[in-house]
Amino acid sequence: MHCEVLQEDPRYRLHHPLSLDPEGFDAADRMTSHKDPPTCIEGVDATMNCTHTKGPLFFQMYWYRQLPGETMKQIVYTSTASADHDFGNFSKDKFSATKPDAASGTLTVKKLQQGDKGWYFCAVSEHSDAGRCANYEAYFGPGTKLTVLEPGRAVTKPTVRVLRPSPKECGKFKGRGKSKTIVCVASGFYPDHVGVQWTVDGLNISDGVATDDAARQEGKNYHITSRLRVSAKEFTKDRKFTCTVSFFNGNEGVRRKVFSVSAALGWEAERLRAGEMNPAH
Repeated sequence: MHCEVLQEDPRYRLHHPLSLDPEGFDAADRMTSHKDPPTCIEGVDATMNCTHTKGPLFFQMYWYRQLPGETMKQIVYTSTASADHDFGNFSKDKFSATKPDAASGTLTVKKLQQGDKGWYFCAVSEHSDAGRCANYEAYFGPGTKLTVLEPGRAVTKPTVRVLRPSPKECGKFKGRGKSKTIVCVASGFYPDHVGVQWTVDGLNISDGVATDDAARQEGKNYHITSRLRVSAKEFTKDRKFTCTVSFFNGNEGVRRKVFSVSAALGWEAERLRAGEMNPAH
């Protein structure tokens, strides 16, 4: 068996290993993305594909991984100039790579184990002479999170609930007076591919949002918490606050709007009908 993954196109430039900055791109330079996170079964091989539109001079490709709780490490350096790829300290028994042309390349993780789950990144750089090599920019993709399913484990969708602000809350929000915090909790799901998005009156927002960096394991399943803090002045009966949880079930992306609430409704949950669970777009 084999698990195929589409890696997003490199679109960030790296000036220094600790300084990753977004790079502006023309439409022709944008990425081709894979919406649904890769979920592969333990024991199979997983192949990640990386393509870019930076041009033929960008024929050097690097693959990195970042395991939970660890720093990013380079797995392999590849180039169309050589068929002998440099894996450094990583074993060719575990990894293989291809570089068929300047615009594409692959990384394969063989016989997946639980220890292989994490983030994988590809990066490309332009060919340069030895004198300039040390200062050359590398362009990184946003990364692919690889999940390895345990044998026999059933995919479980999250249970989501939204907690209303505490009547005793008296915190302040960015100098705008008293604040209110709404908490969205997704729990009991497996695997850990989940995302949370807040909207106010139908518009996506990020200001005032604090979401756990990653889903946390609780027994055999996972949970994640996201908080939305708004000023008391913005927390009025005509406003509508919505928490949307995106979960990947192993076959297709699903987006579940689980709770929509407004002060005018006295914080009554709008329960979704079964037919409102639709594939994500």
